Amino acid sequence: MKALRSILTASLLALALVAVNASAQEGPKFEFHGFVVGSLYIQDQTFANGQGQGLLVSAPAPANTLKRPGSTTDKTGTFLGGDARETRPIFILTGPKAFGAVPRAYMEFDLFGNSNAGALGYESPNLRLRQAFGELKFGNTTFDAGQHSAQMLLVQIPASVAHIPNPVTFGAGSIGWRTIGFRVNHAMPMEGMTLEIGGELSHGKWADAAGATVYPGNAPNQISMAWASSMPQVVARVKASGKSGNLNWMGFLGGSYESIDLKGFGSTNNPNGVTLQDGSVKKGLASYAVTGGGALTFAPVTLMAQIYQGRGTAPMAGSLLNFGDIADLEYFAQLGVFATPQISIWAIYGAADLNKKDLQNWGNPAGTVLTEANTGLRQANQLYGGMLRFMDGGYALAAEYYANSTDWLLGNLAAPGGKKSTSAYQFIVSGGYFF
Repeated sequence: MKALRSILTASLLALALVAVNASAQEGPKFEFHGFVVGSLYIQDQTFANGQGQGLLVSAPAPANTLKRPGSTTDKTGTFLGGDARETRPIFILTGPKAFGAVPRAYMEFDLFGNSNAGALGYESPNLRLRQAFGELKFGNTTFDAGQHSAQMLLVQIPASVAHIPNPVTFGAGSIGWRTIGFRVNHAMPMEGMTLEIGGELSHGKWADAAGATVYPGNAPNQISMAWASSMPQVVARVKASGKSGNLNWMGFLGGSYESIDLKGFGSTNNPNGVTLQDGSVKKGLASYAVTGGGALTFAPVTLMAQIYQGRGTAPMAGSLLNFGDIADLEYFAQLGVFATPQISIWAIYGAADLNKKDLQNWGNPAGTVLTEANTGLRQANQLYGGMLRFMDGGYALAAEYYANSTDWLLGNLAAPGGKKSTSAYQFIVSGGYFF
């Protein structure tokens, strides 16, 4: 009898341990990742869209460039600033199986929320949501729904310590901005490589309409802030990566498309479309982009390159943030050399070019004669710069230099006025821990 009780007790304990182990294996798993980065920077201008670790995009408009008092041509020199806004916390929760798949909740924030009041408000920045989505992983296939940091077109960003959330190649080759929608990706492992096919349906805009009661009254160059359309944006991408000997490689090709109905936007005397500078009335447009690129690593050298062409890409941070049905072509390339496993040197170049007639039509529909004092149309941009980085484990130190040269469009369609070029540079030193 004692033996029977002992066997029964041992069996119950074993079953309890199995249940505990099963629960431990299937139970939720919590992860905390991210990075903390602080920077000091010197600039000779406030770029068109910010300073420090912010979204730079291009050099400022001629009327906004810094001048010495009493001078019409000179610049003031430089100013010093500090930044820690790109600091990013990431929270991941992986739970027990659901629908036969492994579920995951992903939330990612940074400190680029609206600044607090005061001259030094950026010293007390607010959290901003970058990504928040729920994911189901069925083997090599993942499905998720929620907000992503960018369309699937943003496959790679240049190496940096100071400009990770806001790559310096926005305005010079990068495309993709935060969207909310559904996404699916399928990976197919093959001999020596992996092929991935993905697609998404999303709300590919920055904001919804917030205007008058009858017609929002948005100017044509602001329409893409809230397309008058019930159709989602469609994005597809093919990506391949692999290794051949000492060569690691990755290549991708992607595209996006969105059909937009413009009725109800523009002036109240023409509610069925928008009237452009050349007199044409547009009732709809197709926003699209096609992009491709890749990366090669053959120690100690890494090369990354990307190019895209499209129309109406401002909601995806393209078109140099000129909103409207504007054609643009952008590209960038970055070369890195590792002197040691910890020390690397990087150089980057990028450029953007927009169709001048499109830009005048949509950015200046009234036909105002644009001068250096009132132009706001970025027509072309060039980026160049470099980085010296030391990184050991998760800690990084880097000195980076970037400069933009931007062409601003003058005149109008009837009296073309050429362009005015401006420039700006930034020298930024950063340190941070990636975990």
